[in-house]
Order: sequence, then C-alpha cells, then structure tokens
Amino acid sequence: MNHPRAATPSENPFDPAALGAARPWQATAKTARPLGPVARGLIRLDDAVGLLEDWFLVAAHAAIAGLVFVGVLVRYFLKDPLTWDQEVIVALFTWLIFVGAAAAIRHRMHIRVDLVGGLFKRPSFRFVTWISAALGMAAVMALLWSATVNFTEVLGALTPMLEMSQGVLDGALPVCLALLLLHMAR
Repeated sequence: MNHPRAATPSENPFDPAALGAARPWQATAKTARPLGPVARGLIRLDDAVGLLEDWFLVAAHAAIAGLVFVGVLVRYFLKDPLTWDQEVIVALFTWLIFVGAAAAIRHRMHIRVDLVGGLFKRPSFRFVTWISAALGMAAVMALLWSATVNFTEVLGALTPMLEMSQGVLDGALPVCLALLLLHMAR
C-alpha cells in the first residue's frame, strides 16, 4: 500500500514549529485566556525572553566564530597572537552554554528519562507529574541560591588578561537558572 509518509518538522522547512512558533503542547497568550491575566502575562514574558535568548545564541555563536577566525589569521599572518581573545571566547562560551540550556528547556529539547512516569499513566496518578515538576523546580531553586552565593564571592576577582570581573563568567549561572525557572513555570 502506498501511503505518503508525513514529513517530520526537521524535514519540512516550512513547518511553523521549526521556525520557532509555538508547539501544539505549548500555551500561547491567546490559548491561555481561561487561565487569567497572570498566566497570559507570564506567557508573554516567557515569549519575549525566549526571543532574546534565541537572538543572543545566534550572536554569541557568530562572535565566537569570528574571534576564532580573526585569532587564527592574526597568528598566522602577523606571527603575533592576540592575548585577549581567549578570555572573551571563554566568557561568550560560558554564557552560550547556560543560555542554551535554558533555551533547551523552553523548547523541550532536553533529554527526558521517564523511569517512574511510565508506571503512573492512569489519570488517578497524574499528581506524580506535579510532584516531579515541583521537585525539579526545588532543585533549580537550590542551585540558584548556591550560584548566587558563589557569584557574590567572586565579584572582586579579576581575570588575568582583560582584568574584567570574574562575575562576568560566574554570573551566567544564576541568570540562566532564573531563566530556567521562568521557562519551567510556563
């Protein structure tokens, strides 16, 4: 029997989900109307932050690639390597990793292991999903507290070449954990 095979989002370049539109399981400000103005505001905030995250990720990738390319050219042609580029690349890469982790939560791209969830598929056991979400948020809040304490301790330390605050590097974790909480709350 000849049945046309449905294209997956990665195969269909015109799929709205592939272009960043809301997925069917993801609430938008319009579909959240029964939830009230607070839920709609949270969804609008999450959408705006998500758009900024996506643009930052593109810009950080481009900046890292550009700096590596310029560093190689300068080292090869001028025989005098740049001394500051590695610190900037490490700072950008640090932010890229943590913002990317928050964006992956927003787009539901993290690996998910449902070891216990499969045991509780009946509707009477749906509370397990809420318990799992609450435990996940509690773990992120504990990490956020710890990252904030670490951030305040390293603010005075300076990096060797550019002498910028170490907080530029260590600030990525508390900021992105807060973004992660926002995306989880959606």
